[in-house]
Amino acid sequence: MKILVVGDCHGVKPDIEQEGEEADLILATGDICGDADEMREAMFKSIESEKNWYDLIGREKTKKLVNKSIEEGDEVLKYLNSFDKPVFLVPGNWDWIGDEEDWNFLSQNYFQELIDKYSNIQNINCERIQDSEFTYIGYGPCSGPEVPQYEDDRPGKEEMEDLRKEYKDKLRELRSIFDEAEKPVIFLSHNTPNQTKLDQIRNPNSPADGRHYGSLVVKNLIEEKTPLLSIAGHIHEGYGRENVSGTEAINAGLESHVLIELSQAKIKDVVFNPSLQG
Repeated sequence: MKILVVGDCHGVKPDIEQEGEEADLILATGDICGDADEMREAMFKSIESEKNWYDLIGREKTKKLVNKSIEEGDEVLKYLNSFDKPVFLVPGNWDWIGDEEDWNFLSQNYFQELIDKYSNIQNINCERIQDSEFTYIGYGPCSGPEVPQYEDDRPGKEEMEDLRKEYKDKLRELRSIFDEAEKPVIFLSHNTPNQTKLDQIRNPNSPADGRHYGSLVVKNLIEEKTPLLSIAGHIHEGYGRENVSGTEAINAGLESHVLIELSQAKIKDVVFNPSLQG
């Protein structure tokens, strides 16, 4: 069996014409939709501002930027669907799923509406899918550790308690999904396992340079459940592979892809494009 993993696209169609034809199944790590620099910069600025990021830009302009992002994501999904193969994915933090948004325009789950247009594409966020060989489990948007690990990232005591509760609830939910798996598990998440080489920020221009911003939930589940594969993206600098507690963990990177060949529930070959040596 050949699985093609498509890394974070950010609105750019992946160059997978040949690999898409060869694959039996396509997995996508999320961040399908576009991410205009202006939106990204406003989101960072809003962390130290009393204003929402979209008010820093202006709501009318934000609508245009978000609609463009959604249109770019739709083009990516249309392309993935065209291979007429099953496509399993999870949403990333750029995929406009509408969670916890207090502005009506952003409270809508635009991403699921896009997915529903395409017969071959399935969102497996917090779902379990089984075929004749494997169980696929998904875990979607997570842009950092569910509970902040660095002192200067931590909010007040009350908010920290809320985050710890949400983390425990999510871990409990996914454990129960894992417990019902009947075949070897391929775990697809947006974010990578915490405290690995796959989740480390490596950017000397960033105040977070050297820090680990992977998912605690993903790391815990790998350690507890030992899936056959853990596949993710999000931390673009962590592109590559690592054995994590007996699980082959893969970060499929940015605008890149990985072809995985499996035989009798064992990993036969893993090919990165671009090459890890490139």
